Amino acid sequence: MARIEGIRIKNFRGLRDVTLGKLWNLQNAEPLTPMTAVIGKNGVGKSSLFDAFGFLADCLRVGVEEACDLRGRGGFQRIMSQGQIGLIEFEVYYKEDGNARPITYEMAVGIDNTGRPYVQKERLRQRRKGQSYGWPFSFLVLNDGKGVAWKGEQEGRQIDENEEQGDLSELIENLILKAVEESKETEVVELEDKRKLGIATLGSLKQHPRISAFRRFIEGWYLSYFTPDAARSLPLAGPQKHLNIHGDNLGNVVQFMEREINRGRP
Repeated sequence: MARIEGIRIKNFRGLRDVTLGKLWNLQNAEPLTPMTAVIGKNGVGKSSLFDAFGFLADCLRVGVEEACDLRGRGGFQRIMSQGQIGLIEFEVYYKEDGNARPITYEMAVGIDNTGRPYVQKERLRQRRKGQSYGWPFSFLVLNDGKGVAWKGEQEGRQIDENEEQGDLSELIENLILKAVEESKETEVVELEDKRKLGIATLGSLKQHPRISAFRRFIEGWYLSYFTPDAARSLPLAGPQKHLNIHGDNLGNVVQFMEREINRGRP
């Protein structure tokens, strides 16, 4: 079963730069477990952490501009960390299953010259089979909605540290020129709407199975914005598999779990 092993969040609400778990360049860190509890005082960013997952899911579903306004977020300027300028950034490190090679997804949201949020950059990368060290191979690189995607399960481009620190637009242009020469494995991409995620479009195409897998992974997230007051209300009748968005069916979920255990499905 696919699961997140680590996440980095920058400039999202109270989370100016927070890393939890393992990333591709933090291999000595402990990965997140299938069940992770986050404990802390009021106001330290617990709600912001969980809303970061909701924000990513909303970006995939409706695009970054609308995601900035959903669930009372109040727009890009409200969710940008106070006193910070630049981009809101996310990095997700996940595995499709226990034996799969991890995939890293990076995404950054900025403001265009009209003051509207858009996807400034987007990237997916993965080490090749047998590659335990070194820089992973990128198989999707987008900047301002323009870039290159590599087809299949193995293809990609290793982008070294010097290229990482250089001009991203120049790197994209070089990748596009190379993609034209390697047309069998690579595909030049230019999105019509820079407010939509590239994985939303390319993830629906059969020739991009790794992108499709990551898109399905995010689409499968189930998020409940649980509130204690709602949980104290009278429950609806009958067992239910998931908490609803407010958590006021907690008793029903406990009934469902009890029923499944009695059926021998722990």
